[in-house]
Amino acid sequence: MNNKQDLIIIGAGLSGLYLATLLQDQYNIIILEARERLGGRILTQEGHDLGPSWIWPHQKHILSLVKELGLQTFSQYTKGEALYDTPALLQRFNAPPSSPSMRIKGGLIKLIDALVQKLPPSLIHINQEVLSMTENDNKISIKTPTKNYEADYVLSTLSPRLACEHISYEPPFPEDMKQEMLNTHTWMGHTAKCVIEFKTAFWKNEGLSGFVYSQVGPLGEIHDASTKDKAALFGFLQAHASTKDIINDVKAQMKRLFPVRVEDIKNIYFVDWRKERFSSNALDHKGLSTHPKYGLSLSHFNKKLLFIGTETAYENGGYLEGALISAQEILKILENISQA
Repeated sequence: MNNKQDLIIIGAGLSGLYLATLLQDQYNIIILEARERLGGRILTQEGHDLGPSWIWPHQKHILSLVKELGLQTFSQYTKGEALYDTPALLQRFNAPPSSPSMRIKGGLIKLIDALVQKLPPSLIHINQEVLSMTENDNKISIKTPTKNYEADYVLSTLSPRLACEHISYEPPFPEDMKQEMLNTHTWMGHTAKCVIEFKTAFWKNEGLSGFVYSQVGPLGEIHDASTKDKAALFGFLQAHASTKDIINDVKAQMKRLFPVRVEDIKNIYFVDWRKERFSSNALDHKGLSTHPKYGLSLSHFNKKLLFIGTETAYENGGYLEGALISAQEILKILENISQA
């Protein structure tokens, strides 16, 4: 006889999938994902990461998970000089040493794929945007455009702002909790990222690291994004740069910086996270001058609805590490609830 309680996880990104692998033996789990794909802000196209990409040596949770899943990492390429790009000049310089970072072979989607392999396929439901939650008789009723669900507990991995914007709650959030959530910046909600794939990594032969700081744009900060078999650079779009003709604008920037022929560019991949409905809202579009202060302990419906994700983590908020730390924090809360 199945005496396990029903648990719904909203969001099939890193924290949601990771938690599902840890809790699937204790609960009857369903994951509801609004998108038609898995991974949330992790997005890999043709081996190139268009969302987060870096892992640092001090981030023990993500490194432990990578090892557990049998994935491999490689060091971010930083050898050589950098370029400083202004309207008046293009100058080579020796950039200060950066903290050593790593990337996952095959892209971060390998992390998502490996977690999914640990779960039964029937557990994940895509194209299921949650519209409302209602507390009824110690249960939570969830409505999507096509189906209704019911659970004993719900874990929401949505960023706090988007959890407020996209879903209605009955009874509603207390006003102070709602304002705290709305004041929490959605990580990556202000960014757009571009990967430029070339025939060869010519910059390495020219003694360049691939790092560029540009006042001209449209990409303001550029780094090497090469993989074992592909030569590439990636860059973050300047906050006020236009995206109207972004592909041609990026090509023009590459020609100005290096210079390369247009024929040397094989592909350009671009994602504007500001236009991703489930990753950003209007409050997030303003650029950041410093890393946001994260760390929230949020619950509703008498602790039957809990919130997790990198924005709620008290350590490494905004990073992959923060997503895993927040999941570990929720595990402790669920354990305390079950023992009460």
